[in-house]
Amino acid sequence: MSGPHPLPNLSCRKCGRTNPWVYLAPVVMDRVGTCICMDCATARGWLDMAGNLKPGIEL
Repeated sequence: MSGPHPLPNLSCRKCGRTNPWVYLAPVVMDRVGTCICMDCATARGWLDMAGNLKPGIEL
């Protein structure tokens, strides 16, 4: 049994924010990756009032 896995280092593909607390669509390779932060997803109108992706939006 192995120990806990460290979280990858992520940066937002839209704004460049590093390691956002809440993110969508992570793509990780060798513990480094990209994502879309919730602030960027909200600003682009991709989320409903509950914070879920709107129907028809695919990331």
